[in-house]
Amino acid sequence: MGMLNLLPEDYLRRRWQNRANRIFVCLFAVVIGGVLAAAYVSERNTGYTLSVRDETNARYAQAAALISQMHELEARKSQILHKAELAKNLIERVPRSTLLGVITNALPKGASLLKLDVASKVVIAAPPAPGGGKTITDQPRQAQPPAQQVAIEITGLAATDVEVARLIANLARNPLTRGVDLVYSLAKTRDKNTVREFRLSMELAAGADAINVVAPAAAPAGAAPTTVAAVEGGAP
Repeated sequence: MGMLNLLPEDYLRRRWQNRANRIFVCLFAVVIGGVLAAAYVSERNTGYTLSVRDETNARYAQAAALISQMHELEARKSQILHKAELAKNLIERVPRSTLLGVITNALPKGASLLKLDVASKVVIAAPPAPGGGKTITDQPRQAQPPAQQVAIEITGLAATDVEVARLIANLARNPLTRGVDLVYSLAKTRDKNTVREFRLSMELAAGADAINVVAPAAAPAGAAPTTVAAVEGGAP
């Protein structure tokens, strides 16, 4: 025998509707709770990520400051080394007094010195051009350090051209001088005597250092040391 449902249909409909509404409210609450929990977790993760980013940026800034200081120190070091190299190359290694003594000792008998001109200039060698069978690398070409070139001109008097030739030979043998050339040799009359006025040009040898010359160059046979005072006196 089947059971009879005596409840009205409206009541049953409202009951099922209320039950469905409660289920929907629970599901909505669960969804909202999940959304809020996800938002909270995401916010915490975002805050942690931002803090890590800020700390990383601060460390990068400190590292960049240290690298900048290192580069500045390297630049200062390079400048100091460059200035030291300049000072080393431009220092006068052969004093003028030593140079005058060398020329005076080289004068043969019958020759005297009238004038000594010394002029120096800085020579900067250009870096070698690439090619020419050499291997090309990515390394920058190093410029050659500047050097000091000293040009010397002497004017004097001699009895004949033989004394002038001896003087040229004596200076050519000296390790402090190079490129000794005769500019001119003219016959002139001084105190009713005919003499030869000459001018020589030469250069100070590259890397010449008076310290390496232990003793002055020995005077040639028959040479008479001539002082500047005697030269200006005009006695040939």
